[in-house]
Amino acid sequence: MRAVALVAALAGLVALVLVAVMALPAAADGWRAAFLLLSAPSLGAVALLLVARVVGADWDAALLPMARAVPWMALLVVPVIVGQALFHWPAGHLHVWLSPPAFALRSAAALLFWAWLARALVRGMALPAGPLLAVHGLVVSVMGYDWLLGVAPAQPNSAAPMILAVMQIGGAASLACAAGWGSSAQRRDLAYLIVASALGLAYLLYMDFVIVWFGNLPAHVGWYAARQVAPAIVLPGLALPIGLLAPMVLVAIGRSDRTRQIAGVCALVALALVAVWFVAGPAGWLALLAAVATIVAVAGAREAVA
Repeated sequence: MRAVALVAALAGLVALVLVAVMALPAAADGWRAAFLLLSAPSLGAVALLLVARVVGADWDAALLPMARAVPWMALLVVPVIVGQALFHWPAGHLHVWLSPPAFALRSAAALLFWAWLARALVRGMALPAGPLLAVHGLVVSVMGYDWLLGVAPAQPNSAAPMILAVMQIGGAASLACAAGWGSSAQRRDLAYLIVASALGLAYLLYMDFVIVWFGNLPAHVGWYAARQVAPAIVLPGLALPIGLLAPMVLVAIGRSDRTRQIAGVCALVALALVAVWFVAGPAGWLALLAAVATIVAVAGAREAVA
């Protein structure tokens, strides 16, 4: 099994290098999309563990495996920082805010906070969960603009922080169900959170489009016009049935561990499509290939060293 994982990791790495040779900006944006997907479950697990302590839920067995991986996100964010500096450093009033040192410092501070919090949660330390959850919300708000809107700094989108927060919560719930972590009762609770997250993400993404369309807001149009290329043009349409309708049906009708597992896989696929569309859509097929290659390479390496 380790040999297969190692081959997959090498194949993903080779594909990523080939994309970088052909179009380095597309490879950088594809890596950023993969980072958003790969980091979502771990960072979302931290948020849900805090929520569990506030409401008295017991989700530890399902979420702690993801929380343990938070420190590794520091390695995955390095190419995001480099790509931001090389290809998305704007002039004008955001030049200082999105400068390489400032962007790197905020990313490092956010990941240090999450890594400390994850370590404390894994060790079962007594924490003021409510206040820390509020701090988590502030950190997500900053990183939502950096990691999501950093590729289009001038794009006005006040929903970006909430989009990132929902992606993380949905990612954690989805991976727990897909991997079969925790008890059946825990996965039942998290399956409901998959549906809730999917509804929230669909609302945030599709309502923004409706507001732009019916409000006749020229400042927002360029965002969507840049994504009228293949494959980005079809990604939102694919994400809707895969990540929203399918989990809703599976969770409502199936009510078994198997159907929850399938719902989790569907939601993760949809999150990947959304991440590629959001941060790498204009780069076309090469960005999608880079995102897939990164996910395969990281997942393969993770299995090979486990």
